[in-house]
Amino acid sequence: SENPEDNGMYQSLKKVLEEKDETDHCWFKDDNLWGIIINIFGGAYLTTRGTIMSMLHILAKRPDVQKSLQTEIDNVIGDVREPEIRDRQQCPLVEAFVLETLRYISHTPLAMHSTREATSIAGYHVEKNTPVLACFWSMHHSDTEWEDPFLFKPERFLEQDGSLKPASDPVRKRFLLFGTGRRSCPGEVFAKSRLFLLLSTLLQKFNVMEPEDHSLPEFDPREMDSGLIMQPKPFKIRFECRNIIK
Repeated sequence: SENPEDNGMYQSLKKVLEEKDETDHCWFKDDNLWGIIINIFGGAYLTTRGTIMSMLHILAKRPDVQKSLQTEIDNVIGDVREPEIRDRQQCPLVEAFVLETLRYISHTPLAMHSTREATSIAGYHVEKNTPVLACFWSMHHSDTEWEDPFLFKPERFLEQDGSLKPASDPVRKRFLLFGTGRRSCPGEVFAKSRLFLLLSTLLQKFNVMEPEDHSLPEFDPREMDSGLIMQPKPFKIRFECRNIIK
């Protein structure tokens, strides 16, 4: 494309570096670059933290789901070797658990876009460069789009035979947490693969359990700390080494 913005982050930054200020110098300084780096890594850390913390809380409250996940991991991976990326294709329940966690918490509730040209939406005229905020929280908790949206049901992403629904399935298409179009999250593939490795490695070795001295409340995404990146409230859990009989 002739428009550098159409060709991703690298081309956009390259175009910026070629721009000059009124003194014929590049206005883009190291501080600007550091700001971009902090935004990328800061956003990645907070979203990953929120997802992992939510997973742990859910696992502690749902031993039935945890046991099913461990059974799949034991059957596919065993306890001799560590989980690998290639195991994802053979672990549909683990994949479905990750997807349902992300849908359920929807901890990045808004996606920020803007119109690149004047357009119309539902008969309303929208000027060029108008900010557009997509509310993923509402999309992922709509009872017209999802059955029992405030129930945690990994099976909603599975076919009747237990396989993972394909990306072309209407259910998968309604999952938009990483955004859509050219402004979608560049770390989607990496994030999903790391979550798979973390979850499968953890459950291969440990049981995630509630504290001995009190019971955890049920995990409710509506009670998460609000913000541009929502976070679960602090909680305590315990880990118990699994007794795997070979």
